[in-house]
Amino acid sequence: MSVRVGLMGFGRIGRNVFRTIYERDDIEIVAINELADIDSMEYLLRFDSLRGPFKEPIRVLDDSIYAKGRQIPVLHHKEPGEIPWYEHGVDVVVEATGKYRARNDLQKHLDQGADRVILTTPPTDDIDHLHIRGVTADLVDRSNRIISCGSSTANATALLVKILDDTFGVEEGSFTSVHAYTADQSLTDVPSFGDLRRSRAAMQNIVPQTTWTDEAIEELFPHLRGRFKGLKLNVPVPGVSCTDLTVQLKKSVTADEVNEIFRSAAGSIHRGILSFTDQPIVSSDIAGNSASCVFDSLATLVTDDILLKVIGWYEQGGGISHRIVELVAQMGPKTATGGERKNR
Repeated sequence: MSVRVGLMGFGRIGRNVFRTIYERDDIEIVAINELADIDSMEYLLRFDSLRGPFKEPIRVLDDSIYAKGRQIPVLHHKEPGEIPWYEHGVDVVVEATGKYRARNDLQKHLDQGADRVILTTPPTDDIDHLHIRGVTADLVDRSNRIISCGSSTANATALLVKILDDTFGVEEGSFTSVHAYTADQSLTDVPSFGDLRRSRAAMQNIVPQTTWTDEAIEELFPHLRGRFKGLKLNVPVPGVSCTDLTVQLKKSVTADEVNEIFRSAAGSIHRGILSFTDQPIVSSDIAGNSASCVFDSLATLVTDDILLKVIGWYEQGGGISHRIVELVAQMGPKTATGGERKNR
């Protein structure tokens, strides 16, 4: 029995999740909630400036998308508490709007019939679980019903820290996310309340920003609380970002030793979520890569034997979409977890 997904939001992440689920037979999207009109939704799914055209057959009719021989109703509710997920037998809601990140809002999806909620962005308060594949336990406890997959930056950075901490021990660290521009930036200088730097043109500036990822690292690695900080630089590049990580290690290392650890991990325990390259790549070479992190061995630097700098590339919204879908598959249908699909 396939997992039945309700997709909340059909922006960049939502469409990436749709494309990824389309390739699988164990998951089906049974409803989409999106405020945009359905013609715009179809157009942006078919034609993507970053990922290229979606070549699979789809069509729209009467506020539904038809794909793989199935009808997917499109709903247009404004708030989570208004969406009748129970009418569509939804097992898991993928909350991809980027707007509803507080536990109180996410709980409303459960109140409307969903069994679990997977948040595609960092939460703003305490939820049941932060799941970073390769860092947290592979299997999510069945009691966890509101789960976040963090962010693309958190997945890449945490995986680097995990491997280094397990192998050499990490005393402290910092990172800079050199980050592709985002949809909430402007093309021209316009007022931005609360953050003056965000008022500047995205395609003409490197824009320093705060990031939630350092808080995630401290949550995932308690011994680094107060000892790990980060910032983000939004740059005029589409789609691909990198995390520039500097850590002080507990053991002396060489660059070759570090590179070999990551080469081995990419081919074994972290296969599929970590890639390794020894080629002189640039950002556009990462487009379409489904890994959470692509380790760039040519950028590894060691100072005084214990101060290490490494770089990990990632496609913004790409790898994390695969991690979200993998987690959806793990959740399973309600009937497989002791629950029942309810009709109200």
